[in-house]
Amino acid sequence: MRGDLAMNTVLKCGILPLTLAVGAALAQQPLEDEGDRPLDTITVTGTRITGIDVEGSQPLIVISREDIESSGADNLIDLFETLTATGGGEGTFSTRTAGALSGSSPVGSAGVSLRGLGTASTLTLINGRRVAVASFANRQVSFVDINTIPLAAVDRVEILPSGASAIYGADAVAGVVNIILRNDLEGLELSASYGNSQASSNDGRYNINIAGGFQGQRSRTTLILDWFKREPLFDRDRRQTRNEIRPAQQGIFPSFNDLFLMWDDITEKPEDGGCPADQFVADGVFGEYCELNRGAIVTTRDKFESWSATGLFAVDISERLEWFNELSFARVESRGTSSPAPFSRVPVDPSRPDWPVGLVRDINAEGGVDDFSEFFGFPIFAWGAFPDPRQVEVRTDNFRLTTGLRGELGDWDWEGGLSYGRSESTQNGIAGLYRTLEFTQAMLGNLCDDGSFAQRWDRVLSRSPRFIGGASCEDLGRRTVLYNPFFGQADQDPLINDLLRTRAQRNGESEMVSFDLRTSGDLFQLRGRWVKAAFGYEHRYEDIVDDPSPEARSTPDNPEPTLRFSFTEAEANRRQNSAYAEFYVPLADNFELQLASRFDHYDDFGSDFNPKIAFRYQPLDQLVFRGSWSTSFRAPSLAQSGAGVTLSSFSIPCDQVPLACGGTTSGANVVDTELLGNPDLEPETARNVGLGFLWQISRNSDLTVDYWYIKHRNLVGLDELDFMRRAFAGEFAVADLDAGDAPLTMGMPGLIVEGGSVVQANVPLQNFGFQTTDGVDFSYSHRFNLGDLGLLRLTADATYLNRFDRQFSPTSGSESLAGEWRYPRWLADLSLRWRRDAWGARIAARYTGKYKDELEGLRQDTLDEFGLSPDDRINVGSWLTFNLNLSYDITPDAWLSLNIDNVLDRSPPSVFGSAAGVDFINHNTMGRYYLLRYTQRFQ
Repeated sequence: MRGDLAMNTVLKCGILPLTLAVGAALAQQPLEDEGDRPLDTITVTGTRITGIDVEGSQPLIVISREDIESSGADNLIDLFETLTATGGGEGTFSTRTAGALSGSSPVGSAGVSLRGLGTASTLTLINGRRVAVASFANRQVSFVDINTIPLAAVDRVEILPSGASAIYGADAVAGVVNIILRNDLEGLELSASYGNSQASSNDGRYNINIAGGFQGQRSRTTLILDWFKREPLFDRDRRQTRNEIRPAQQGIFPSFNDLFLMWDDITEKPEDGGCPADQFVADGVFGEYCELNRGAIVTTRDKFESWSATGLFAVDISERLEWFNELSFARVESRGTSSPAPFSRVPVDPSRPDWPVGLVRDINAEGGVDDFSEFFGFPIFAWGAFPDPRQVEVRTDNFRLTTGLRGELGDWDWEGGLSYGRSESTQNGIAGLYRTLEFTQAMLGNLCDDGSFAQRWDRVLSRSPRFIGGASCEDLGRRTVLYNPFFGQADQDPLINDLLRTRAQRNGESEMVSFDLRTSGDLFQLRGRWVKAAFGYEHRYEDIVDDPSPEARSTPDNPEPTLRFSFTEAEANRRQNSAYAEFYVPLADNFELQLASRFDHYDDFGSDFNPKIAFRYQPLDQLVFRGSWSTSFRAPSLAQSGAGVTLSSFSIPCDQVPLACGGTTSGANVVDTELLGNPDLEPETARNVGLGFLWQISRNSDLTVDYWYIKHRNLVGLDELDFMRRAFAGEFAVADLDAGDAPLTMGMPGLIVEGGSVVQANVPLQNFGFQTTDGVDFSYSHRFNLGDLGLLRLTADATYLNRFDRQFSPTSGSESLAGEWRYPRWLADLSLRWRRDAWGARIAARYTGKYKDELEGLRQDTLDEFGLSPDDRINVGSWLTFNLNLSYDITPDAWLSLNIDNVLDRSPPSVFGSAAGVDFINHNTMGRYYLLRYTQRFQ
């Protein structure tokens, strides 16, 4: 990117050859003393001090390689979805929430969140270091795309679900997820797996990986190659989701109304070859319409394929100095499918020759006219949807390089590293994307075969196009190209594809260059005990560009160039410098303190200082009490501070903002929006408190209980209702087109009013409000020695969400989300793992507690169908599933494993809050799923 091409070139053309050349030379030189060995320093997530025993001092979750293999997961997001700390809310996301729309998560991507606070409040590291964020944001929120990290390359995952900004800096509001790569391999290991569901659909998953390692006298090399492919799962592939609970009222057979003579909408009737009888509704709120069942179209989980290579190389320059390197490349290709684009109030020329006879008859009757020509000169408007779904393909290339030195200087160890990361993504539309202006012109008979426009109508993109009777395409020596909205839109002019459809390409780049230097060791003795310390400095440069093509970018003349389709847009960079200090203070044999502080300075918004104090008290050998207090912060992501204009829409409840609905308090008003960035955003801040204990009940059993509390302030986000109230109070511009006011310029905050109602809102990102959450984590483990029958281990983990209160702004009031839609109070996992000689087995139970359903947004006809009222409070039932893993060691170097997810094939609970009828944040519809894996090791 700008200004960093030199750095890019140096890294790729300089460091890589140097790494290979010097590494090869050093690896061939023996150590002078054969007794010399590589440096052996261990740093656990949650501290920068090496070598200290932190067992029980912090609520650290460790997922070992053995845990990974027995889980049956074949990618990181599936592994994280089995944890209670990452569940609930709308934070952790996967490709189940992806799609072609700006409100969907990016196609092919996944991000992890702790405590339901979102991916932006969870810091994701690889081997303790930051990595470049994804080039496409998730609705203005940057995140680390864990789909670019192959599970085959992961040795373990360490999760600290507690505020850690005093140690790691920004984004660690809810905690840290540290992904540790494998680096101890010897020989060659080949693994292949195949999985599929019990259903008749093709839900295949394929994975092949090759991992090799060489341990030389002075060097260590690891290389891992991985290929993974997953077939798509569609809503229509499962009985529970194939029929949408609340079908769209804008279907493939549009509804028509001139909004003058006609009162009710008219749709092509089944008896006239129009809307199928089972989709035709004659008595809707606005008259007739043809339903669209989006469940027959959209994907539940995208088609996905990835290739990756991960390499680690280290060489001992001397007994006390090591040169280490990490290099990885991943390519991800995925496809996302969303519902067909709806179109609303699109003008159609009444004088065009292809109006169906039955439709003309019904429109005449509704309008009270004898001849259809009485509509000529004025538009008849159409509400419908295109016949093909919106589909996009995304390709992401992710590159990461770290090189550095670590060593010992006296009694202190030190480490310095240079890291470079880059993520490049390209998105192309492959279906269902239509140019708004050309589509409107083609409906009015203004589009010519060379792509030019005739002059029969003007103001075509306004709410009131005007017939001026100018030259037609034929008058200009060309041919008129009409878009046919009739008879299911099946018979179209051959030129429609070229003139109306667009790929609307989007390109994104994210780049990070960082340097870090840290040291730790013994500081001084306090009452005969060593006080240890760690000090460090970090510098980081980040740059992001999310650049949609002009065909997907809003302009003053064409605010929605691609109909019902838009992207996030961003361009920003920043530099950051940090310094931190951490102290381990043993005040007594059974009482220790951890003191930490960190100062961060950003060149775009200023500085922040965060302290932390934690204690560990062990009154008995079997009992440890622990606690912590800290502050955390989250810098506005580059996707937020540098955001451009994102097109969207939202529904305003008229009873909450009557002025937005012309003064009425009933119903809702759907408003087009421009979501705007804000370079003046301030950082979010948080206060974290933790208190718990670890009790070793016996030699074989342990119990831990941890209470956590997070007060998260100055949130960055959007509150459209509050913005409207403030705009009507005079804080932002309100342009009344009926009063002759000029429309707002693109990117200008404010409202546009026409016909007494708000038709467009330009809403900027702002700092506002707070959220407070607290809860308790429980963990229990017991190990049984069954003698000749083997070893058995029981583990149980549970999280109770006591509170999750959120207030967007002073005018919006506080809402309590714990136990409400998508925020179950209880999440729990229980597993039994057995091992005897060559055999192994694991059975795991996953429990998702009940929570309230979401009825807001349901149409009255849907409520009536199920005998509900908007004020009803109904529960989403709890869900309990069982997973089974069986393994057999054929030889010491070959083993086979079979994993069965959802052994009992339990369907998830049905919900009203999701159009699909299933809450894909907390549940899934895959059903019973088999995965067979074979692994062969070559020494």
